[in-house]
Amino acid sequence: MPLHAQKQPDPKAVQEIFDCLAAGLPKAWQRAWVVVTEIADIGKSRRFESQSFYAESSTAMAGKPLNTCSAETVAKGVIALSAELPAEQRQWKEARITFTSDGKFNLHYDYGK
Repeated sequence: MPLHAQKQPDPKAVQEIFDCLAAGLPKAWQRAWVVVTEIADIGKSRRFESQSFYAESSTAMAGKPLNTCSAETVAKGVIALSAELPAEQRQWKEARITFTSDGKFNLHYDYGK
């Protein structure tokens, strides 16, 4: 069952992630999101991959690939947000941060099965 972060993430860190995404967004964007997925968990070392998307409709479920300033920078920003989670919630398998053109965002962690 997915869990959500209890406290609000650092607004400056969220803004830095958005600023990186914004570089590749078309004028007509309505929703943009980043999915950071754990691809390896080897002891104390975890590896992740990141994909960014946008949609020109706020209800579209599928998005178009988004070229950002740096996929690695975006992934590191999302990963850094989880440092503020309680220790038992930091072992997520997927994190998704979604931004809407009206200035809102949502951060969601999925812990797998």
